[in-house]
Amino acid sequence: MPPKYLRSPGRDAGSVDRSKGQAVADEVYEDGDYEQVLFQGPMFGREANLKKNPRLVQAGLVTVKEIISDALARRAHLIVVEPKGPRQIVRVVIDGIPYVVSQLPGKKGIAVIQMVKLLAGLDVQSRVATQKGGILASYDDEQYRLLIETSPIKSAVERLKIRIQNVKDVWNTPGEIDFPQDLRESIQNITEDANGVLLSCGLPESGVTSLSQVLMHCMDSYLYSLYNVADTGEQKLINVSEVNDEGGIDLELKLDRILRQEGDAVYVGKIEDAKTADLLFEYSTKLCLIGEIEAKTPAEAVKKLMDWVGLEKVLPSLKAVFAQKLIRRLCDDCKQAFRPDATMLRRLGLPRETTVLYRPPPQPDPEDPDAPTVEELCAPCNGVPYHGRAPAYEVFEMTDTMREVVATNATSIEIRRQMIKEKQRMLQQDALRLVLKGMTSLDELKRTFRAPKGRGGASAKRRPRP
Repeated sequence: MPPKYLRSPGRDAGSVDRSKGQAVADEVYEDGDYEQVLFQGPMFGREANLKKNPRLVQAGLVTVKEIISDALARRAHLIVVEPKGPRQIVRVVIDGIPYVVSQLPGKKGIAVIQMVKLLAGLDVQSRVATQKGGILASYDDEQYRLLIETSPIKSAVERLKIRIQNVKDVWNTPGEIDFPQDLRESIQNITEDANGVLLSCGLPESGVTSLSQVLMHCMDSYLYSLYNVADTGEQKLINVSEVNDEGGIDLELKLDRILRQEGDAVYVGKIEDAKTADLLFEYSTKLCLIGEIEAKTPAEAVKKLMDWVGLEKVLPSLKAVFAQKLIRRLCDDCKQAFRPDATMLRRLGLPRETTVLYRPPPQPDPEDPDAPTVEELCAPCNGVPYHGRAPAYEVFEMTDTMREVVATNATSIEIRRQMIKEKQRMLQQDALRLVLKGMTSLDELKRTFRAPKGRGGASAKRRPRP
């Protein structure tokens, strides 16, 4: 994995910025070989005072900085600290692949979790309720948001998740993610009448929220009046008017206000329960409502909505459900071109005029003592040889023939079969688009879409070589 960066001369790795009202910790790292993350205060208007918790700072701050600095150096987008027996396991997720990077003694692990809560301005005394917050940070001249969530597992035992966002790499517009032009045009056609429901679906960590915001940004802000009633945190929607939560007004009043202002489309964020879904479908004859729902596939999302609000509302109002799968991108510096034969192209259903595809370079021979190490093969990706991810898409569209199938109270399996029959966009087929563009490899598609091993799927990989 990427090497740890050298610590900048003269930087106090244990200091905390005062600009957010946060006290300065007196900790200074004994190990001055590596650059360390700098915490710049909690997010969401919270405050943190480290001076009131000197014992916790002493026990946990250094380790917290080491864990987060190491994760940032490795390009991780998620850190998880959770108990396993008497110890706490630290995992990082890099381009969707989990790695176990360390184990902490039980008390040290608890101190790490409590220290992160303190830095985020959360309640360090409470261990029985889910808490969410965030920390602003900088590392290697980049600005980051560390989104914190702690959740109780059992009495006084918590799981910590830290979602890492590079401020400059948070994308929610079609242009930023190279959203396919045909999909963009399809959304514009679907939303032309400015009514109905358009959703993204997925599980946590799948990019479902970003996808829902991309769908919103596909609407032309010059032709339509766009509004947002969801809490998007630090991530603002472009050319979309915010409906302020004045006096705690509820969702129904917000939608009424938008109607009075002759609004066309509304970003509603995550639909989490049947009551909210029912309300939104009531307004879907007058507004175009765009948001997200938790479901593994579009077909399962449709079935969930059927159970929540009934067929009589889903059939006329649901326009489309989008899902995505993030697939690792080949490293541009070390990927190798090859000429596929006609048999391969025919088997995969690729255009027969395809003359070049790409694959990872061969790994060094483990029996050859003079062979280069994995890390020496390519500096940018450290021999992985993947760097970043690209999305493939699946789209359920409520066509006339699909409506006839759904009207029979179809199962999610039957809905999916109809999607295939109508040749609607499916994940595996769309992923081949990324292969044709040279963005990923056939080997990566095999890994991504293979069936999980056992009930729990493949276990997390061991710590990657630094």
